[in-house]
Amino acid sequence: MSQWLYLHYPSLQLDSAFCGRNEQAIIIVQGSKNEVVQLNSAAMAQGVKVGMGLGTASALCTNLSVHAYNPEIEITKLKELSQWLYLVTSDITFFEPDGILLRISNMLLLYGGLREYWQMLESHMQPLCLSYQFASGCSPLASRLLARVGANCIYPNKETSLNVLKIQPLHSSDLPKNVVEKLSRIGVKTLGDLLDIPMADIARRFDIELVNYVGRVTGQFKHPVAFFHPPEVFVHYLELLFEVENTQWLSKPLEKLLGQLEGFLKLQDKLAHELLLMLHQRDAEPMSITVSSAAGEYQAIKWLPLFLLRLESVVLSAPVTGITLKAERIAERLELKTDLFDGKRGNQSPHELVSFLQAKLGKQAVRGISLTDDPRPQRASQNDEPLISCKQIASKQIAINPHLIRPTLLLPYPKPLTMQVSIMQGPERIVTGWWDSKPIHRDYFVARSLTGQSLWVFRNHKHQWFIHGMFS
Repeated sequence: MSQWLYLHYPSLQLDSAFCGRNEQAIIIVQGSKNEVVQLNSAAMAQGVKVGMGLGTASALCTNLSVHAYNPEIEITKLKELSQWLYLVTSDITFFEPDGILLRISNMLLLYGGLREYWQMLESHMQPLCLSYQFASGCSPLASRLLARVGANCIYPNKETSLNVLKIQPLHSSDLPKNVVEKLSRIGVKTLGDLLDIPMADIARRFDIELVNYVGRVTGQFKHPVAFFHPPEVFVHYLELLFEVENTQWLSKPLEKLLGQLEGFLKLQDKLAHELLLMLHQRDAEPMSITVSSAAGEYQAIKWLPLFLLRLESVVLSAPVTGITLKAERIAERLELKTDLFDGKRGNQSPHELVSFLQAKLGKQAVRGISLTDDPRPQRASQNDEPLISCKQIASKQIAINPHLIRPTLLLPYPKPLTMQVSIMQGPERIVTGWWDSKPIHRDYFVARSLTGQSLWVFRNHKHQWFIHGMFS
């Protein structure tokens, strides 16, 4: 028989949001009932309790930050949590909006037992700083009920969990309120009272839904669940429980999202090459910021400085109420080969330096140079992606003559030669460009001036002399 573990998150929206200042009293209020459903320790210290009306809570705490309950935020967080748990356990499903169910029977052999599995899971969830209640059981419904009442226990066998289950009041179950009232009128107050009734009697006196519930909670009937599969994309939203008017204050919440991205990329064994940060502004359109990494990166510590550089030049049109991080381009992680005898070459790789400069100056301001197949000197090279490799140049099938002599600096335009020079090498005749009506007919020479400067000069078909470049 399968064993199950249920994790209940009673304050998931509050815990998953970025609070910033712990001394601020914060409550989450459900609009339909206008009552407190979640609160932090600062609000609790001032006497506010779950189930209390908003008016009473405001009277007890004058400096109270009130936020509306949004189940969509919790559902999104459940998916993110499932992604994190998938690193250490396989069969995961979630009960919206605040619960996660794990099938653990097939994981016990891997971890050496139930206790060892729970210790691993507990330590894996610790960095998330989420409050939760838990319980194991012989069925999904049994473990869910025990977790929601705060059992916080891993039961060694089915009999022990059923004994605890039987003492729970019916109103703590998932049964409809009218069914609980009907059962109460005939003296059925606890789940134990209900389970003592023969199944045939339940089927005769009540509808099939109650029969199915009893069968599923005891594990006699199968409870079909859809297991979670990790998504191929990363899009995470973080609600801010305070408005941000200065982009420098976004570093902490951004660091939290980048940490989640790091976990996602580790799971996928991939690298991100481009990230999109969306700043959700109050009463204004979201602002998008894109940051790229030349070589690809997964570590939060490497992405954060790039974003902070971009944020330095961002001017907000309205306060920021939330941020979304999306991985725009993700690629497989390639194994890097390094030479043992290369020695230490600094803390930044060439690709990290390019990423840093692009974040500071803009992507179009940092360019590389690559060759073209045009023999005209002024068209023989072009702007290209930074750090283009020799292998990439070779893939373009450009013939490179290693015997050609070219200057270190090519002038934007040739200028007339007005000084006396000595010819050192040449001529090299270049007659080309007939296909685009910009032909050249030149004889190039390496010359030396009276001051010792090496020059690249040419003579055109009219026997006019020009300087076109200089050697270092």
